[in-house]
Amino acid sequence: MSNAAPATTAGLGHSGEGRPPLPYPVLLALLAAALIAPLFIHGYTLYLATEALCWAIAAAALDLLIGYAGLTPLGHIAMWGLGGYTAAVLTKLGLPLPLVLAASAVLATAYSALTAPLALRAGGIFFLMITLAFSQMLQVVAEKWTAVTGGTDGLTFKSGLSDTALYLVTLVCAALTLFLLSRIVRSPYGRILEAVRQNEPRARALGYAVFAYKYGAVLIASAFIGLAGALGAMHRGIVTPSDLFWLQSAVLLIMVLLGGARSLWGPVIGALLYTSLQAVVSSHTDLWAGFVGLILMALVLTGRGGLWSLLHRKQTPRKQA
Repeated sequence: MSNAAPATTAGLGHSGEGRPPLPYPVLLALLAAALIAPLFIHGYTLYLATEALCWAIAAAALDLLIGYAGLTPLGHIAMWGLGGYTAAVLTKLGLPLPLVLAASAVLATAYSALTAPLALRAGGIFFLMITLAFSQMLQVVAEKWTAVTGGTDGLTFKSGLSDTALYLVTLVCAALTLFLLSRIVRSPYGRILEAVRQNEPRARALGYAVFAYKYGAVLIASAFIGLAGALGAMHRGIVTPSDLFWLQSAVLLIMVLLGGARSLWGPVIGALLYTSLQAVVSSHTDLWAGFVGLILMALVLTGRGGLWSLLHRKQTPRKQA
């Protein structure tokens, strides 16, 4: 049965590749530039860079659900918030950074382990609505459980790291996230997940445990989003119930759509673009969200693959020539 699996997934129309990854020399150049960036950027610019990296981790993880598993949640910000609150509480208790980050990812995964089965069983638009309902319930808990969460005032804390150190930690986490996710989507598990996305009834008829594959994707994505939430809370020095508000889920969705799903790098580009637009344009006008909407409309009119797809299409004719 296992020997026939690659053939059957190919029969389902899976090519084995999403949009092509960046060449290794380009990846190394980008990593080197990111590593030396703190030598040239400081203050608010470094703050924005760290913020963008936190969102990039979460957006890439969300792409595993949207682009590869065919699942569109609207409650994924719950994992971000859980990661943030876990980081705040454990940092206040004096736990070391690696343990804090690991615990944040584990707690976010545990939350999804409990809530995802119901949402997955419902499927379709009900998956979106149920994940949204659970996240809003969690926001209410964060507002009311003042002894632990600080209520509407939230929790303030210090990570104990300098701005440069926190940037580098976040960069390493982002690099590891992209590496692990890229390995996952190109593994046999990722190929079957893609097959399920393309033709779920046929995958089920071929004997694949569709629910288990989707469930696994939700748990994997939740761990990385929880990690991103922990880093985001450390970066800002505060976590509040507003971090669990459903509009934050929409922000992550927009990042994925801007950059392009099924690419992993696309959501990273989307996170960088969104964070930059919010910082630069909002300093001149309160209508900065309109600029994001115009860009999104332009991408929809020119193609549904986002910025990453547009970049690839520009390179393809050159390669063919």
